[in-house]
Amino acid sequence: MVLRWFSIALFLISTSVFADSVKTQNVLVIHSYHQGLGWTDAVQSGLEDITANKNIALNVSYMDSKRYQSKAYLHELVAIYRIKLRSEKYSAIVVTDDRALWLIDQLGSEIGNTPVIIGGINNYSASKHQSIAKVAGFIELQDAGDNIQLALNVKPNLKQVFLIADDTLTGKSMWQSALNYLRQHPNPDITFTRMGQYSFKEMFDQAKWLPQDSAVIFLSYFIDGLGNYMPSDEFLSQFTANASAPVFVPYSYMLNYGALGGVVTSGYKLGLGLGELLEQVLQGKVTHYPYIRPNKNEVMFNYQALSRWGISIGNEQALVVNRPLSWFERHHKELKTLGFVVLVMGSVIILLSLMIRHLRRSEQQLQRSQALFETVFDQSFQYIGILDLHGHLVSANLALQEMLGDDGVKFDRPIWRWLCWNSDTASQLNQAFLAADTEFLLRFEAKAQSQNDGIRILDISLKAMPYQAATEPQILFEARDMTSRRQMEQKLREREVSYHLLYEQQPVILLTIDNSARIQSVNQFAADLLGYHKRDLLGHKITEFYLEGILPPHQIISHSGVESREVWRRQVQYRRADGETVWVRETVRQAQAKHQLLIVGEDITSTRELEQRLAYQANHDYLTGLYNRSYFESQLELALDEVQQQDVQHAMLYIDLDQFKVINDTAGHEAGDEALKQVALGLQNLATENTILARLGGDEFAVILRHCDEKQALALGRKILHLLDDAEFLWQNTRFNFSCSLGIRLIDKTAGSPQQVHAQADTACYVAKDEGRNRLHLYRPDDEELKRREHEMHYVNRIRRALVECRFELYAQQIAPIGRSSKNHHYEILLRMRELDGSIASPGVFIPAAERYNLAHLLDRYVIQQVLSWYQQHPEAIEKLGHCSINLSGQSIGNQEFVKFLLHQIRHSTVPANKICLEITETAAIGNMTQAISLFTQLKELGCLISLDDFGSGLSSFGYLKRMPVDVLKIDGMFVRDIDKDDMDFAMVKAINELAKKMGKQTVAEFVENKAILDKLESLGVDYAQGYYFGQPKPLAELVDDLSQEPEPMI
Repeated sequence: MVLRWFSIALFLISTSVFADSVKTQNVLVIHSYHQGLGWTDAVQSGLEDITANKNIALNVSYMDSKRYQSKAYLHELVAIYRIKLRSEKYSAIVVTDDRALWLIDQLGSEIGNTPVIIGGINNYSASKHQSIAKVAGFIELQDAGDNIQLALNVKPNLKQVFLIADDTLTGKSMWQSALNYLRQHPNPDITFTRMGQYSFKEMFDQAKWLPQDSAVIFLSYFIDGLGNYMPSDEFLSQFTANASAPVFVPYSYMLNYGALGGVVTSGYKLGLGLGELLEQVLQGKVTHYPYIRPNKNEVMFNYQALSRWGISIGNEQALVVNRPLSWFERHHKELKTLGFVVLVMGSVIILLSLMIRHLRRSEQQLQRSQALFETVFDQSFQYIGILDLHGHLVSANLALQEMLGDDGVKFDRPIWRWLCWNSDTASQLNQAFLAADTEFLLRFEAKAQSQNDGIRILDISLKAMPYQAATEPQILFEARDMTSRRQMEQKLREREVSYHLLYEQQPVILLTIDNSARIQSVNQFAADLLGYHKRDLLGHKITEFYLEGILPPHQIISHSGVESREVWRRQVQYRRADGETVWVRETVRQAQAKHQLLIVGEDITSTRELEQRLAYQANHDYLTGLYNRSYFESQLELALDEVQQQDVQHAMLYIDLDQFKVINDTAGHEAGDEALKQVALGLQNLATENTILARLGGDEFAVILRHCDEKQALALGRKILHLLDDAEFLWQNTRFNFSCSLGIRLIDKTAGSPQQVHAQADTACYVAKDEGRNRLHLYRPDDEELKRREHEMHYVNRIRRALVECRFELYAQQIAPIGRSSKNHHYEILLRMRELDGSIASPGVFIPAAERYNLAHLLDRYVIQQVLSWYQQHPEAIEKLGHCSINLSGQSIGNQEFVKFLLHQIRHSTVPANKICLEITETAAIGNMTQAISLFTQLKELGCLISLDDFGSGLSSFGYLKRMPVDVLKIDGMFVRDIDKDDMDFAMVKAINELAKKMGKQTVAEFVENKAILDKLESLGVDYAQGYYFGQPKPLAELVDDLSQEPEPMI
């Protein structure tokens, strides 16, 4: 155990060392002075103590500027360090004292954004590092006046103070500091004298003759008056030894050379501070530069010098160094060694105690294990017995005895002669027993007759047990009951057969493919659908049976980023063996086997054909095969855009059959339909590649003649008049004549919107009718008759003006739940237009006009904006809102700009999407099937509800209902209003409601005007009711207030 923990610890340590070596950061350290100078060595020592074992590599260099101060020498250093910084990259740079900072400031371009940490800087100002981007560090607040004041405090009877300062950069700076202090604190009782410009020998000689009432303040003296250099420690040692007065110094390391004391800076502590600041910079904790902090000074005294001069100090905060060591301090190494020995011996004793305890526990554990073995042996559900060398049973557990019973278990005969075995099993058991004295396990299955459960299938194993020389060898007999497992395996085999049959007979394509898109398995349905034998499909790439250009499933899934556990779907075309193609909806997911995909394919050929027919019907008239109104209006808009952008001209011809009602009334609608087909066929014969022919509805047709002038438009109009005038329609021996009124509007620069062009052509057509029919009329802007007609359509302008002036108001009508209570409000949003005189215009007047002249989507946009804005201003209404229904027109759902607007508004509204129900009439939805399904799907994804209004008005819609993702069916009021009196209406409402329930949709009944109607609806299980029985439409705010004040409604 100990060895294991030691190995783990060794691994962790080696891993840590390796990781540290990988992350080591290089730091350049530049000292202004030379190695061996006490101050510099102390700073370096503190810096190394902080950065040791912290992934920081210090690259240390020394400028030696105490001894060498010439400009040439300094410039050579600049050149050397410029080369060094260009060739090597450092995480940070540490500089000490002024000369090193000056050097780095000359190399600003090479340093760039590398952080620089400074220390020991005298008379600091930011101009000293103006070329460095990131500077942090400590500045020296040394003041020669501090030591002068300390000398006066220590020796109050001072008469003379001698200041030692050379002409080095440091000496001049310190002497200037002393002068500043003396100017600010003049003391006429004391004489201050500078000792400088002497040789070292002269200085030592003068030290001997210093007066007793004097003191010496050492500032700096490395270079004497003759230019000779001497280290400060050597100078102070000799000076203090000869001095007849105490010496005060500015640095702590100088106290070791005979100085009395001073307000000192500790180089070691500065080094510690620089190391800590370096760590913070490298870790990114310093975010603002320059980051400058003062270096704290402290008062320190030399114990030996205090004793020499007989001076006692009363400042308890002053630090005294070089005190004599106590007995404990002198023998601390011996004491530590003794403590270590005691600790080791104690650990050994504890370890031996633990080992003894462990042995005792092991003995106890062995005893418990023996007891546990006996318990497990006796209580095990496996059948266990111990046999001797003759096959006789020595011991058997309860399970074996209970399974075979007293008649089965025999102690007086070998086990293979027990009556529970048949002859084959007995012989097999005998042979196995004879071979069981080897070290190998013998295992086989056999059948045994149990006492109560009949024949059991056993998994038997025989193995020689370990034995000592003092005991006889024994054989361990073990048997597991495998009966249930074998029965389960049989069931699984039967299920596998059933699954295989189900797989083959499924009416969908089932196949698996590998990473190379090769088919690994395929069912019979897929082979039959594609017209191949299964053997012709297996091993081939699935792409061989696709139409050209279809990517394999693996490639599509990898491009789409679908995760392996998700399902991915697409529609592709397969090529049959006979060359025909079939459309298949593929569902692809990861198979249980690795690197395989399971593909489930559904034959949707008939569905695709239906979609193509629906797409055709979306743009074509179902009766005549001509283009329908929707497609015509889109082409009219394109023609207008082309006229505005290019110098071209088109024309619109509006055709209205004269007296067509006569055919319908005389011969019936079937005849009318055939007549319209004949007219359409005749018009198609006149059409060219420059014409777009459409049936707008009823007996109205329209033509866009592209790139024509007035003469060509009139010529086409006359051809149409002559064609229909000459044509005869024969129906059941009855002849009918055709004629038409035709209005022409040239599409030129004077044309406005598509609605205006349509209206003007329509107006021209009405003029032709008024002029006697069977003629054409050309719209001209200065035509007085047309002006009169346009005035009749003034509602279009009134609607537009009302939109601009915001004279449309939101009304609402309650939608009440039937047979249950609800805390939430349900209502339909309605729109009213206020006239200039203050009256309310009926929606039955302006809404049809808006739909006829393509303004409905503007009204829908207005309603959406106003409703969502109102809810944003009334959040309390949202809390109580169940859902509000908002009507959309058929024009809106086919308008892509409106669709984008609607989706954007709902996404960014404060109203939860699940409280918004968008309502569209059944007729509009079926007429715009593709657009409706697309919009409904997007709205459902946002969480909105979809309601199909006036459902049942066209019973052909039952076939389309299952394709539309709607939530609510609003039963047409024409079936509801007489439900209490008309059994047919009752049956219709019942059928619609039952269909809706089966499809999981809710129902709303319109035109509920009395209690009898409501009772009928409740008996059918209709969900909601709406009508004058609950109240007429009210302004939205008023209805919400009324519903909030009423108790919970239950109809």
